Amino acid sequence: MNSVAVVRPRPDGSRRLRVLLADPDESLHPVYREPLSQDGFELATASNGVECVARLRKQPPDVLVLEPQLPWGGGEGILAIMGETPQLATVPVMVLTACRDHHVLDRVSRFPVSDYQLKPLAPDRLAGRLHAILAHPRLRFTLAEQNGRLECSISRRTGGRVYDLRVETVGGRVIVRGRSDSHYVKQLALAAVMEAFEASQSQSERIEMEIDVVPDDGWQSRQSAFPETRNNYYSNESAPANEPDFTNEPVFSNELAFTKEE
Repeated sequence: MNSVAVVRPRPDGSRRLRVLLADPDESLHPVYREPLSQDGFELATASNGVECVARLRKQPPDVLVLEPQLPWGGGEGILAIMGETPQLATVPVMVLTACRDHHVLDRVSRFPVSDYQLKPLAPDRLAGRLHAILAHPRLRFTLAEQNGRLECSISRRTGGRVYDLRVETVGGRVIVRGRSDSHYVKQLALAAVMEAFEASQSQSERIEMEIDVVPDDGWQSRQSAFPETRNNYYSNESAPANEPDFTNEPVFSNELAFTKEE
């Protein structure tokens, strides 16, 4: 069953921005409808590919929010039709998914989209992402390019201290692989990924940090100098002169939530 939010005039008299949410989970429709309406959006919904295509052709939206696991056509079918239809080819697409099937994600990965987010996504965060998309509607990327962007974000956030860095999106999970000399750097990498995906604490299990923390030679020398600390990763002793002191680096849990930095 599809539906449209009640359209309220905007105070400045401009038209409301149309969003089409194509998702088989109809419980999400009322969750997003009223908050988006209050933020200036007109929300239409579709629960399968046939409804989605019909709505796209009847009235192209300003943004399509697409779940790749859409029945009767699938996400890749919708994206293929949009690419072949001139009036739909320019419509920005946000992929919003809980999909863990890498076959499904692989089929949509070759299509350029404007954003890729993991469920659950709070209504206010969705509204923020929609505004960001509409501010730059021509920016598109494939999922492979998204992984490249994440690698750049992680490198900037960590100062290049994650070596052999590689990001993959597998089965709806973001997997970050590499090695570093610090647990703190590993947490900075986690922060960069969570911010990029507007991730919350409830989504942290979707992000796997396979970054091996290997102490550098200086740290190993310190461990040799203080045998009593070999079973305790952080020493209370002062660092030798001219050697970086990592003793004050905090240890975090992987269950932290971070805020988006626009």
